[in-house]
Amino acid sequence: MLNRHENRCEIIGIAAALTRPSTLTDAAEEFAEFVAISAAAAVLYYLNRVEREEISPLRRSADVDELTGLSSRSFFERAAGRRVELARDNGMPLACILLDVDDFKAYNDSHGAGDEILRCVARILRESARADDLVGRHGGEEFVLLVNGEVEGAREVAERIREAVQTVCVPQDGNSLERPTTVSLGVVPLSEEAKSLDRPIAMADAEMYRSKKTGKNRVSVFKES
Repeated sequence: MLNRHENRCEIIGIAAALTRPSTLTDAAEEFAEFVAISAAAAVLYYLNRVEREEISPLRRSADVDELTGLSSRSFFERAAGRRVELARDNGMPLACILLDVDDFKAYNDSHGAGDEILRCVARILRESARADDLVGRHGGEEFVLLVNGEVEGAREVAERIREAVQTVCVPQDGNSLERPTTVSLGVVPLSEEAKSLDRPIAMADAEMYRSKKTGKNRVSVFKES
């Protein structure tokens, strides 16, 4: 598809050709060709603009999780990949946090407010993360954060999230719960050799399940042996 620059070049070329000596018939034919190409270029430009306008919201819908408004998993992974590469090249520390809503299925089956809880957790993540941290929905009731800085700072973010969830995320209809809504979190630092988030997320997942096995509603931080 022609872009605007190519369109202008095409038109200028035709106009230059029209300035060459020619018969009246040749000039008329060349002018008709010029008008036809100009009209075609205008149509192509319009279609190109329409396609961009249609693609933009589609691309945005793929980048944002519809339920929570956080970054989708695919967008998070792309953005995190660039952040990991930048951190590795510049020696900047990063840490990964993975969290899961405790007993989510049982809670949703009993109270039917699973979406409400997920939106609440997402809101707390946005409020608890720093401006330059990446936050996304990892899938289901799992969420992931890529935090700039040392692992201790990430642990503080994780604790802030944990405390806020059990305080804020309660059913709006006032239903009494057997236990408050809680999350279990795993925190790991990214090594300087990390080329992607695959291994750090797997390690954070292991730490998250260690939190669940040791009582839930807690933060587990990976420690080098």
